Amino acid sequence: MKKVTIVIVMLLMLPRLNAQGISFEHGTFKEALAKAKAEKKLLFMDCFTTWCGPCKKMAKEIFPQQTVGEYINANFVSVKMDMEKGEGIELTKTYSVSAYPTLLFIDADGKVVHRSTGAGTAEEFIEQAKIAFDPTKQVSYLEKQYQSGKRDLATVAQYVKALYAAYNLEALKKVGAEVIPAMTPEQYLTEDGFTVIGYAGIEFKSKAYNYLIKNKQAFIDKPYIGAKTFEYVIGTSTSNYLKETAAKKTLAELDKAVAETEKDFVSPQQELIINYYYGQHYLAQKQYDKWFEFSKQKADEMFAKKPKEALSSYINTAYSVTVNPDLEKAGLEQKAIAMVENVKDADPESLPINFCLASLYLKTKNKGKALENINAFIKKSEAKGEAPSSRVIDLKSKIENL
Repeated sequence: MKKVTIVIVMLLMLPRLNAQGISFEHGTFKEALAKAKAEKKLLFMDCFTTWCGPCKKMAKEIFPQQTVGEYINANFVSVKMDMEKGEGIELTKTYSVSAYPTLLFIDADGKVVHRSTGAGTAEEFIEQAKIAFDPTKQVSYLEKQYQSGKRDLATVAQYVKALYAAYNLEALKKVGAEVIPAMTPEQYLTEDGFTVIGYAGIEFKSKAYNYLIKNKQAFIDKPYIGAKTFEYVIGTSTSNYLKETAAKKTLAELDKAVAETEKDFVSPQQELIINYYYGQHYLAQKQYDKWFEFSKQKADEMFAKKPKEALSSYINTAYSVTVNPDLEKAGLEQKAIAMVENVKDADPESLPINFCLASLYLKTKNKGKALENINAFIKKSEAKGEAPSSRVIDLKSKIENL
């Protein structure tokens, strides 16, 4: 009798358990689309990659939530797609997926009615899903409104948010360049006005930028802005200015730009950010040896104080040698290998070090050392309960085919 009772209790629990979280299909994209059409639902497709951190966050923290599952399962047929594997490779081209995660909401004919990028909260995700049923909040509708001359701040604010969610950064920048210069200082402080500024961005030392700096406290005091959002807007503006200066100006002009921006904004990671732009200057000037030596010197300085924290700087520099096409013929592979080998013992459990070295040794056609490092990577991953990603499997295959 006891066993029967347990079985009944488990059966009673099943519907509740199944209702928790999104129920994803396990077939092909076409099969999921056909099911959505048959059930008169839209298709939700989670476009992910195995190396994408925000993708893992969504899969682990957002999709399993009961409130998310209840809404999505009632209105969508859902499918997850690794965009670097199988049919995902072709779907990446079909739907122009270039950022991860990309969340697509698709009608029965395979047309995207709404898209969103990046990870967010459960509430934000559900809000994006609801837009798929509201044409007045979709990019295509808002674009028509904007192009027809409807340029009130409430409409433009909705439009820039939709463009940002769709990762259409080029159109977003264009809208900002057209709308923000025509805004008044009083409009900067409104919720819709600052939404346009926040999403589209402002140019360093522009009229809007100067007003924000001069009236910083007034913006921070607004409940819909606050210090964090204000600093994000100013930080993005100064970063864009430094990026352009690093790519197009002299080293002396970059020195001047750094000093100029630091009067207005200093990031908690200021040293790393400034070092990055000096490195970008050397790359833009095709001074590849100077770029490498500068990057190594800055990593060495950090290593002397905080060895483990400095490893990411070494790895970023060394891995750039393997993936940056501008460095293809710079002949920096052996220098990069020596640099990473010299510091790898600072963290014997580091996975990125092994992946980086495997990539470098592949580049120099040293099959033995490349295999040693990719196998070490896989062994450490499996010890943590993580299966090798498609990128790791692909790298190992290339090494084995040397």
